[in-house]
Amino acid sequence: MHDKYFNISVIGNVQDIGFRKFVESTANSYHVTGYVFNDPNGSVKMLCAGQVKSLNTFFDAVQTRPPQGTNIEHFIKTEILIPEEIDLNVPDQFLKLGTDELTDISRKLDTGVELLKTLPSIKTGIDTLNSNFDDFSTDQREHNKRMDEHNKYMKEHNKELTQILQKLAEK
Repeated sequence: MHDKYFNISVIGNVQDIGFRKFVESTANSYHVTGYVFNDPNGSVKMLCAGQVKSLNTFFDAVQTRPPQGTNIEHFIKTEILIPEEIDLNVPDQFLKLGTDELTDISRKLDTGVELLKTLPSIKTGIDTLNSNFDDFSTDQREHNKRMDEHNKYMKEHNKELTQILQKLAEK
């Protein structure tokens, strides 16, 4: 039996960015059990169970260290009061539930299509980077040549200094 049970709704940009996987691994690292799933309304829902301290640490981590691209607008936490004689059969580990309904698959495909539309601008950006890198490489080669010439000069200079020091040491 667990100390506390909570129903969580996370509203914002929380789907299709690895948020559920983050929640799953974070919950397991804090020994919180339950499950997480995408709701068709765009939110992420959780059932969480565990010790009070672990749950509070987990909730804090989810809200303050989510994956890049996540934007949590609302984190709604509702305690579920369960009589001792009732067992919710919460899994022993925290699990990410698949929600591959047609609407979910359609939304993911739409997201993929939008990402594919950005490829031409990404290619232009990469071409620009390559051009800038080529210019940098040319400048670096010229700099390296000057440094080689400088090093040769310094080597000759050091030989002359060594000879002077040897003559002084002989006196």
